[in-house]
Amino acid sequence: MNNFWQRFMRQWRQWSDRPQFWETVPFVIMGLLALTLMVKGCQGICYHSTAEYRIHRLGYPIDQARALAAVLSDVQADSLIARSEHDTIAYPLLSERYFIAENFDRYLAYHKVATTGTALNNIVAIVNVGGDLDWDSSAAPCDISKGKLMLVNGRHYLDEQYKPDSLMAFQRTCCYEDQRALSAVVQEFVIMQQECKKQTDAQLMVNSAYRSYQQQIGTYKRNEKGYAARPGSSEHQTGLAIDVTSLQHPMRWSFDTSKEGVWMRENCHKYGFILRYPKKQSQIFGFAYEPWHLRYVGKDVAQRIHDEDITFDEYYAYYIENPQAKTLKR
Repeated sequence: MNNFWQRFMRQWRQWSDRPQFWETVPFVIMGLLALTLMVKGCQGICYHSTAEYRIHRLGYPIDQARALAAVLSDVQADSLIARSEHDTIAYPLLSERYFIAENFDRYLAYHKVATTGTALNNIVAIVNVGGDLDWDSSAAPCDISKGKLMLVNGRHYLDEQYKPDSLMAFQRTCCYEDQRALSAVVQEFVIMQQECKKQTDAQLMVNSAYRSYQQQIGTYKRNEKGYAARPGSSEHQTGLAIDVTSLQHPMRWSFDTSKEGVWMRENCHKYGFILRYPKKQSQIFGFAYEPWHLRYVGKDVAQRIHDEDITFDEYYAYYIENPQAKTLKR
């Protein structure tokens, strides 16, 4: 190290003894200063063109602007900036449990037209499941490749030819008349029925299970609107849905408040079932409350839906359809 400094000092003395050296030093220093100023200026110009800076200029604190710029795509950021206003829900949306980045613009748009006081989590839920869209124009064929997790509703329909494979008949001790469903549904219902009997001394009964497209046409015509799905939009066509009451309370609404009805709602997830249409906004799932309608989704999914207190539509939108779904823990 000492040898290095000795060589450096000898070289420095040789350079500094030259008259031209001191003549050029000021110009070198000025050049370096000019270059520094140019770099700083370019950095400033570049930063002023970033989404973070432009969002900040709308009135968002810098930390919020940075967070929004990190999550939003260029198109979404430009759309937010084009609003030329500080939207009060833009930043809070990022903290919502079921926030989906690609739905950001729709969240803001729905907030503008939603009923005053609509909670942010409800805005997210409604938009995620397509409740902000026109029912007919947003309808698409059901993805039957999802198996027991296929979503069937007013926006995801089955065609007239769809019929599930390997339907199994319920024993007569389980239903009022001949009913069929997929084998897992039948087997788990029997187990649930037996456990309910032990704990409530009441016997659960299936009064409707699989219905073909053609059968649903008749059901739809006979029932008041809101309690029967249009043909192709009924989960009964999948063989995964059952309508349940009990021998003690065969009427649907009396079953709702019965001890076995309450027990079923609180325990059906243990057997892979969910209450498909709970007491939530009908905009989320498109049907009125049905305390008798169970849907089989498997025990793991049913447990998550129960624990997170969400509908199947919300689960499907966030954990299956969501572009980031593969990175989420199921």
